[in-house]
Amino acid sequence: MRPAAAMALVLALNPWSAPGEPMPPAATQPTHTNHLAGQTSPYLLQHAHNPVDWCPWGKEAFAEARRRQVPILVSIGYSTCYWCHVMERETFESESAAAIMNERFVCIKVDREERPDVDDIYMSAAQLMTGSGGWPLNVWLTPPSADGSDPGLKPFYAGTYFPPEPRYGRPSFTQVCESLSEAWTSQHEQVLDQAERITQAIREHLSAATESVRLDGRQVSLAVDGLLRMYDPTNGGFGGAPKFPQPVFAMFLLETLDQIQPEAQQEKAKAALRKTLDAMALGGIYDQIGGGFHRYSTDAQWLVPHFEKMLYDNAQLACLYARSYRATKDPFDAHIARDICDYVLREMTLPDGRFSSAQDAEVDAREGLNYLWTDRDIKSLVDAGKLTDADATFVRHVFGMDAGPNFQDPHHPDEPKRSVLSLPERPDALAAELGLDRAAFDDQLARIRTIMLTERMTRKQPGLDDKVIVSWNALMIAGLADTAIATLERKYYDAAIKAAQAILSKMRDATGGLVRTSRGDALANIPAFFEDYACMTRALLALDVAATAFNDHDARWREEAIALVEDAKSRFGDGPLLSVMYDTLDRQSDLLLRQRSTTDGAMPSAISVWINAHMDLFEITGERQYLEYAIACLSAISQDIKANPIGCINSTRALHRLLDRDGSLPDKLGPEVAEKPTESPVTILSAGDKLVVPNDGEARLPIRIEIEGKQFHINAATIDPALEAMGLQPLRATIVGGTGYAVRLDMPAGKPFQGPVHGDNLPALTVYENTIEGAVIVQRTGDVIAGRPRIALSYQVCNDRACYQPLTVELEVELLAQ
Repeated sequence: MRPAAAMALVLALNPWSAPGEPMPPAATQPTHTNHLAGQTSPYLLQHAHNPVDWCPWGKEAFAEARRRQVPILVSIGYSTCYWCHVMERETFESESAAAIMNERFVCIKVDREERPDVDDIYMSAAQLMTGSGGWPLNVWLTPPSADGSDPGLKPFYAGTYFPPEPRYGRPSFTQVCESLSEAWTSQHEQVLDQAERITQAIREHLSAATESVRLDGRQVSLAVDGLLRMYDPTNGGFGGAPKFPQPVFAMFLLETLDQIQPEAQQEKAKAALRKTLDAMALGGIYDQIGGGFHRYSTDAQWLVPHFEKMLYDNAQLACLYARSYRATKDPFDAHIARDICDYVLREMTLPDGRFSSAQDAEVDAREGLNYLWTDRDIKSLVDAGKLTDADATFVRHVFGMDAGPNFQDPHHPDEPKRSVLSLPERPDALAAELGLDRAAFDDQLARIRTIMLTERMTRKQPGLDDKVIVSWNALMIAGLADTAIATLERKYYDAAIKAAQAILSKMRDATGGLVRTSRGDALANIPAFFEDYACMTRALLALDVAATAFNDHDARWREEAIALVEDAKSRFGDGPLLSVMYDTLDRQSDLLLRQRSTTDGAMPSAISVWINAHMDLFEITGERQYLEYAIACLSAISQDIKANPIGCINSTRALHRLLDRDGSLPDKLGPEVAEKPTESPVTILSAGDKLVVPNDGEARLPIRIEIEGKQFHINAATIDPALEAMGLQPLRATIVGGTGYAVRLDMPAGKPFQGPVHGDNLPALTVYENTIEGAVIVQRTGDVIAGRPRIALSYQVCNDRACYQPLTVELEVELLAQ
């Protein structure tokens, strides 16, 4: 489903995600306490003393909205979100803004990390309405009807960050609130109608097909080709700025590397993987002093990061570098895997062995302040006798400071520039450049890092979100286990065991099921999601493999994994084999729909982790039932994999593992899909049946393309080459049946497409819907006119779940040379 005219807003307002100027921090002594007090989420607790009468997501807030018959304002964010902090300071701490919000709405705060299901639904609403999304996410919902016949919770307006006052012709947050409240009263039926349309669009957008289609090695090859087209050969990584690590991409290339053909393509993939791993580890996105990765780079060079650190990123990257070391024996990979794990154990590990979720990007409302350095900082260490002059020279060269400062806080332009530290080259090259042997270089670097880290720890530290999330902890347990296997260092294995024991013993509800989050000894009243079960299963199996590596012959981790598998099937599974897995429990009254996500993003999709875990379980136990079940789960999402092998890259990795094992897939993956619709929904009309083409010029043939059925579209005339590599074909014009002419298209830009066959990690796709008018431009080539040249147009019909084989039609237009 895509934004359409039918979804035009009833109000002339435009959600705005541009930045604003932060207000001074709020007073330290709160004068207000709202319904968020007592919650376990640090993000919700950050808002517990706002003058806004925030409520947590739940039946009490819904009942209040039903009683008052006013819309619900849901504001979604997370504790380390910079712009969430800005909007709180500017708006949610404002008495006047709070008065408007409290009077006109029931206001709910949601931590997206606690409730990813709620966030997914309403982020889809924002993307459908505005074409973009982000956090903080602010969505206005209908209340439950007074008679209880309609449960409400249907979105009718959405946006991200709003400024506290109008800027650049944009409305302020309070203006948006007032206009929406007035529309609720004066345009009530229109608002309800819009909410219904948007809700239906969300259901179509997030629905997933379960019918099987044939999968084979082509999906793996298309994914490899597409990633190599997306690859940035100058800087490493995939795509441009802002640049995310995207470990699922690199892990896929790592595991498919030996099977990539032809050899030239294999060498290209090998170079892309090495360049990407090195560039990330050498860049400012990596904390060169304390270890661990920041969330993403604001530039294409991996230099200046967005400074928050997320557990899930570091967990997956520890796995990636550890596995790369096992494959390549490159010691730099082992160093990075160890360094990530050491950082997590030092700064993100709680006393019982579990892991905190994230570290904030800002200190005192300054982005990255804790991580930045100046020449004065280095000189102070020399003056204090902690570094020698030679050490200072080493620091300035090795960490790139001799090139001058590289970071200017965009929100505080009057402050002096500082340096994000990075390494200009790999350590072996730097050692050679400085005339040091590698051991001496490593010793000096380690000593200086320790001194600088000790100094940095005396600074005010970024905020720590110390809630425990099962799935994120599970990823870190797997990262520690993989690093222990790669390095044979038992401390990582022991840390993984301690965390797993704490999760399994402390994060259970009265039914014995897992709980999504906790903080300290307090469990959140949120049952774990499929994601939590899938990731924990994978973590326990990684521990089982590590136990073998350390001669710890204890089958408990395998047994715990099998128990979780059976529990998860009963909670989230559907279908005869329980292989259709949903993200949430059944019959949740606070959700518009029950989702089945297949797209990988910063977190791999739950189903992709689940399928790979069952492959692991088969390899560990040798019991074929686990392989058969993995195939059944793969079959249930095969349409999405075939339509978008890069968007479902971790599931495509599972497909590769199956093919690598057996060479082909069983028939139960389903019959071939139809090569084309029974009748094409596309009609192409041209102006006239003759076109005169001058010898020294060109002729223009107007065309109109009519696409019948709102479920269909065709790809636009220009799409990204990476998408072509995946098998998507743009609208094309060619000459067939003769020579002497050349053609090109003059068509409008298409509409942005968002849907299950196009994921967040892919370049933007544009499509045509309904009726499109354009032209074919024809000119003489100078060649002899031979045969009966005719204009042919090729197009690819798609719906929101799949694309069909391209079709070609010939225009009944006679070409005449002048």
